[in-house]
Amino acid sequence: MSTSTATSILASTADFDHHDKFGYWQDVVCRALVDLECRPMDGMAFEASVRGSRLEGLSVAQIEASAHRVARQPSAISRSGEESLIFNFVLSGTALAEQDGRSVVLTAGDGAVCDAQRPYSLRFDDAFKLITIKLARSAIAHRAASIHRITARSLAESSQMCPILFGYLVSFNKQASLLEPATSEKVVRNFTELLAAALDEVILASPLPLSEYRATALMRVRDFVERHLDVCELGTSMVSTALNLSPRYINKLFEAENTSLTRYIWRRRLERAASDLQDPTRAGLGISAIAMAHGFNDLSHFSRAFRQRFDLSPRAYRASGAASTA
Repeated sequence: MSTSTATSILASTADFDHHDKFGYWQDVVCRALVDLECRPMDGMAFEASVRGSRLEGLSVAQIEASAHRVARQPSAISRSGEESLIFNFVLSGTALAEQDGRSVVLTAGDGAVCDAQRPYSLRFDDAFKLITIKLARSAIAHRAASIHRITARSLAESSQMCPILFGYLVSFNKQASLLEPATSEKVVRNFTELLAAALDEVILASPLPLSEYRATALMRVRDFVERHLDVCELGTSMVSTALNLSPRYINKLFEAENTSLTRYIWRRRLERAASDLQDPTRAGLGISAIAMAHGFNDLSHFSRAFRQRFDLSPRAYRASGAASTA
């Protein structure tokens, strides 16, 4: 029988000078959870706290913080080699999660999973509270091959078990540090099984999988696109040459998801531009500069495509974001 006990995770920026708060928080996140690069919002005061427990094979923590961004970078992946899954469940505020070419906005009661073996990012435009779970991939080994299909997807939209999981999670986080080892082991096992059942629902509701080779090829294409979205010449020819995949095969990969490579590139560029338009740290950049930074070289084309995607002009979209944070 396991005799391991919970290790407490407890930290706050409250007692630090404002110049040191963010650097301290960066260190806390990396030590307690996962190696991430944190970025503050320019001109905004920052406060944050974390309270949780590190258990055998699983960590659970409640985070309360001001607006900021975090990113799991390739350098951090090389440094730590984490084989973990990170689940974020929002208690209040909103979070934008991005991974594998997908993005999802999470509100209170919703959550999403990100795979620590690949880059991902989280953005919080306002103060928020969330519970984050770090789970060893080995705990759900037989589902691990399908995780790439559901990263940065809403768990609440596809899982009827999500509300049950959410309620269990809130109680679990409050009691984890008080549990005896034997009880802790049972609770972790029960929670992991509940989490795995919710994942099964989401995986079944996600698009049918390609063969493993095709799934890997599609992931390579998406990764290449993400890293070259700001290159105007990005297109089928460039991707084909770089990855040694035929243009026909690349488009077959995207046909399985009812889109094309070209449409996928434009969608991701527009989503990146939309994110920048509502980013307070980029308020000084003109709309044309943001458009060009994301691979558009024709402002009128950008404006038409943006309006078609978001039902607002870029200027109105930026204004709506400013109004919501005023």
